[in-house]
Amino acid sequence: MKTNMLTKLLPFALAGALTVPAFAADLSVMKTAYEAPSAVVQTDTSDALSSSSSQYAIQINGEVLDATACIMVPLRAVAEPLGFSVTWNSGAVRLDNGTIHTDITIGADRYVITTSNPELVGMSAPFSLGAAPYMVDGVTYVPLGLFTALLRDEDAVRLEDGQIIIQTEDAEIPNPFVDCSSMKDAADIAGFSMTLPSRIPNWVEETTFRAMTGSMLEVTYRGGDQELRLRKAVGSDDISGDYQSYDSSKTVTVHGVEVTYKGNDGKVMNAVWSTDGYSYSLSAPAGMTEDTAAALIQEIA
Repeated sequence: MKTNMLTKLLPFALAGALTVPAFAADLSVMKTAYEAPSAVVQTDTSDALSSSSSQYAIQINGEVLDATACIMVPLRAVAEPLGFSVTWNSGAVRLDNGTIHTDITIGADRYVITTSNPELVGMSAPFSLGAAPYMVDGVTYVPLGLFTALLRDEDAVRLEDGQIIIQTEDAEIPNPFVDCSSMKDAADIAGFSMTLPSRIPNWVEETTFRAMTGSMLEVTYRGGDQELRLRKAVGSDDISGDYQSYDSSKTVTVHGVEVTYKGNDGKVMNAVWSTDGYSYSLSAPAGMTEDTAAALIQEIA
């Protein structure tokens, strides 16, 4: 079967609502786009994101092909007029509008949207857009569908009269968690359970349970101005939702499992690890000793 590649790289004229000539790409850039290593067409559409601006069917002489196309747009040119800052950090690019953010990696068709409010914890499940970000002559290109996901409104991005039009409203990420009354209820939603520590700090006054459907469990202990949050999810990613910078970071072995500790002033404030197909995190903003963290992790893992 022939593989059909359709890439539209679009220089943007930005004013008011974003309006973009859909076929005004410079020929030299278009040539480079065809040579770029991003998979802009996938022949298996079963995992296609159900977004009006993520992937497009290709029709030739009335016949719909078994392939889809993905429109790629220049990241900074689109993101900044939409209110997102664009920063590079250790090979990743972060888009942040103060409400939500996402980190993208060149060559990785994997996206996660996370709340930027330090008082909240919320993130989407990882999703694919059918094409990985790539760079041409110092310009980073991403799937147009990323902005549909960030704006949380399929109607905000549309193709009309040979143009891409983006009309925005305030972007907010919905809370992906479901509040639960017990670990059993949370486990039923997540599809798996988590072993909780048999001994909890004596300052704990409240325990809450939350879950994401089929993907994550969260248990939070609170008391006074202290908090201890435990998470478990399918996979091996860092699921802590903690993006703070800490003075120290090191990897230790706890009960045969490699754990990364992060913290300040000799205290552990964040710990992440993975084992047996699941990732875990332990967050304690007030900090704890390494011995206390290790004891908790040994029971959980």
